[in-house]
Amino acid sequence: MTTRLASALLLAVLLSGLLGGCARKRVTRENYDRIETGMTREQVEEILGPPTDTDVGSANFGDVGISAGSVVWKEDGRSITITFLNDEVLTKSASGL
Repeated sequence: MTTRLASALLLAVLLSGLLGGCARKRVTRENYDRIETGMTREQVEEILGPPTDTDVGSANFGDVGISAGSVVWKEDGRSITITFLNDEVLTKSASGL
Protein backbone atom coordinates (compact mmCIF):
# COMPACT_ATOMS: atom_id res chain seq x y z
CA MET A 1 0.00 0.00 0.00
CA THR A 2 1.38 3.39 -0.89
CA THR A 3 2.00 6.02 1.75
CA ARG A 4 -0.48 8.36 0.09
CA LEU A 5 -3.26 5.71 0.11
CA ALA A 6 -2.51 4.77 3.72
CA SER A 7 -2.64 8.44 4.73
CA ALA A 8 -5.96 8.93 2.92
CA LEU A 9 -7.46 5.86 4.63
CA LEU A 10 -6.25 7.02 8.04
CA LEU A 11 -7.73 10.47 7.46
CA ALA A 12 -11.06 8.95 6.40
CA VAL A 13 -11.20 6.79 9.54
CA LEU A 14 -10.33 9.74 11.80
CA LEU A 15 -12.93 12.01 10.18
CA SER A 16 -15.67 9.41 10.44
CA GLY A 17 -14.88 8.97 14.13
CA LEU A 18 -14.93 12.70 14.74
CA LEU A 19 -18.18 13.21 12.88
CA GLY A 20 -19.81 10.29 14.66
CA GLY A 21 -18.79 11.78 17.99
CA CYS A 22 -20.35 15.11 17.05
CA ALA A 23 -23.87 13.71 16.92
CA ARG A 24 -26.04 15.90 19.12
CA LYS A 25 -27.54 14.15 22.12
CA ARG A 26 -31.17 15.14 22.44
CA VAL A 27 -32.54 12.92 25.22
CA THR A 28 -30.82 14.71 28.09
CA ARG A 29 -31.76 16.07 31.52
CA GLU A 30 -31.16 19.59 30.22
CA ASN A 31 -33.61 19.15 27.33
CA TYR A 32 -36.13 17.40 29.59
CA ASP A 33 -36.02 20.40 31.93
CA ARG A 34 -36.73 22.73 28.98
CA ILE A 35 -40.07 21.02 28.26
CA GLU A 36 -42.96 22.85 29.93
CA THR A 37 -46.68 22.19 30.31
CA GLY A 38 -48.59 23.90 27.52
CA MET A 39 -45.80 23.75 24.92
CA THR A 40 -46.89 22.57 21.48
CA ARG A 41 -45.63 19.34 19.95
CA GLU A 42 -43.79 21.42 17.36
CA GLN A 43 -41.93 23.28 20.13
CA VAL A 44 -41.02 19.98 21.82
CA GLU A 45 -39.75 18.52 18.54
CA GLU A 46 -37.56 21.60 18.05
CA ILE A 47 -35.83 20.57 21.28
CA LEU A 48 -35.90 16.76 21.06
CA GLY A 49 -36.11 16.14 17.32
CA PRO A 50 -38.41 13.56 15.74
CA PRO A 51 -39.95 11.06 18.20
CA THR A 52 -39.08 7.38 18.39
CA ASP A 53 -42.63 6.14 19.18
CA THR A 54 -46.04 7.78 18.86
CA ASP A 55 -49.39 6.64 20.24
CA VAL A 56 -51.84 9.48 19.60
CA GLY A 57 -55.54 9.24 18.81
CA SER A 58 -58.38 11.64 18.25
CA ALA A 59 -62.14 11.76 18.65
CA ASN A 60 -64.92 14.15 17.74
CA PHE A 61 -67.83 14.95 20.03
CA GLY A 62 -70.19 16.96 17.91
CA ASP A 63 -68.28 20.10 16.97
CA VAL A 64 -65.53 19.45 19.50
CA GLY A 65 -62.42 17.53 18.50
CA ILE A 66 -59.98 16.07 21.00
CA SER A 67 -56.58 14.51 20.38
CA ALA A 68 -54.48 12.88 23.07
CA GLY A 69 -51.66 10.43 23.46
CA SER A 70 -48.07 9.74 24.37
CA VAL A 71 -44.97 10.46 22.35
CA VAL A 72 -41.60 8.92 23.25
CA TRP A 73 -38.00 9.86 22.49
CA LYS A 74 -35.36 7.15 23.15
CA GLU A 75 -31.58 7.41 22.95
CA ASP A 76 -28.75 5.35 24.47
CA GLY A 77 -30.90 3.74 27.18
CA ARG A 78 -32.58 7.03 28.11
CA SER A 79 -36.14 8.04 27.30
CA ILE A 80 -38.49 10.99 27.58
CA THR A 81 -42.25 10.46 27.37
CA ILE A 82 -44.57 13.40 26.77
CA THR A 83 -48.36 13.18 27.01
CA PHE A 84 -50.13 15.64 24.73
CA LEU A 85 -53.71 16.85 24.92
CA ASN A 86 -54.83 18.79 21.84
CA ASP A 87 -51.21 19.21 20.71
CA GLU A 88 -50.07 20.70 24.05
CA VAL A 89 -47.87 19.13 26.73
CA LEU A 90 -50.00 17.77 29.54
CA THR A 91 -47.41 15.68 31.42
CA LYS A 92 -43.83 14.52 31.03
CA SER A 93 -41.69 11.72 32.46
CA ALA A 94 -38.17 10.46 31.94
CA SER A 95 -36.10 7.36 32.47
CA GLY A 96 -32.34 6.96 32.69
CA LEU A 97 -31.48 10.65 32.73
